[in-house]
Amino acid sequence: MGSVAGCSLLSLKSPERPLSARDLNARILTRDLSSQFIASVGRCAEDVAGTESDAAILDNTLRWELAAVAETRRAETQMAPMMSLLDTWALAAQMQAFVADGGAGGTLFGTHQAAVRGVTDEFATGAQALAERLLASGEFSTYQRFVAGYAREYPLQDLRFARPSVIELWSHQQGKDTRLVDSLGTIPEAMSDMAQRMQIYAETTPQQVVRRTQLALRDSGYAQGDVRTQLLRLDERLERLTVVAESAPQLLHASVAEARRSVRDVVDQIGASERATAETLRTERAALFADIQTEREAIVAAVDVQRKALAVDAAHIAAQGVKSAGEQLRYLAGEVLGLLIVLAVIVLGLPFAAGYLLGRTRHSHHGV
Repeated sequence: MGSVAGCSLLSLKSPERPLSARDLNARILTRDLSSQFIASVGRCAEDVAGTESDAAILDNTLRWELAAVAETRRAETQMAPMMSLLDTWALAAQMQAFVADGGAGGTLFGTHQAAVRGVTDEFATGAQALAERLLASGEFSTYQRFVAGYAREYPLQDLRFARPSVIELWSHQQGKDTRLVDSLGTIPEAMSDMAQRMQIYAETTPQQVVRRTQLALRDSGYAQGDVRTQLLRLDERLERLTVVAESAPQLLHASVAEARRSVRDVVDQIGASERATAETLRTERAALFADIQTEREAIVAAVDVQRKALAVDAAHIAAQGVKSAGEQLRYLAGEVLGLLIVLAVIVLGLPFAAGYLLGRTRHSHHGV
């Protein structure tokens, strides 16, 4: 009984096929390239913030950093490794064209335009080199044509970096029989992929929250040091309040009212910052789960198509097998029938042949 149960459990176990070496390399190298780009964007944005005084350029830099990090992170965490590479390459080409001369963002960064172009050019060059390294020549040409057409037909218009789905367009262009993913990998590979995704979001979300808060404060009319200035003013007013309370109690009420106004200003600023931070966290969480849900639906659809194709192939193979077996059976039946006829001729003909030979022998003897 135990052996029967064991066999039953084994028969229900789903087969696990690990990712191919190319897919695994594509996932690792694409995420490494994206990580380096995100770090370069952060360093460039810090350099701009430390040396620039123009409010418009500072705002543009914050928006560029937020959009570049968010879209790069979304592209690099696609479930299908080759689609992640394709999406990352297409995004890099779009950003390169956006900040180039004549692009929509070609003059947004003032004297820092060359530095921003250097970061995006390096990213685009690295993405193309990675694709050329991983893909066969014919496949690379197909990917390159798609990326060039995508960047040309869907250029980035502003610093929001709104862009259509690369996977949807690729699947539509390649046809319904295109295979987005060959295998989801083994369970350890899938768990490692999910852990790495969560790590990517954990490493980038805090900085994104800080940048969104800074941008929200700037949009509200507060520069980077305004909150600190307000706190210093509050300290000064509290100090004056202490002096007034000791020397002229009758002026205490006016000083208290002034201090209350200062506290209210600081609290309002901190409250705005907290609301912006909370909203950012909700947005990032919703985006993460939306990406996971979209990828899951795409993979399920792709697997369902492959399953139907396999079922059709299996039916075709079975029909071919039955047809071939029938032909072989008919051939064998003909061979057996021929052998039986020959055997019957031999069995029935031997007595007549023996009698004939015996008769001739006797006739020869009598003649002699």
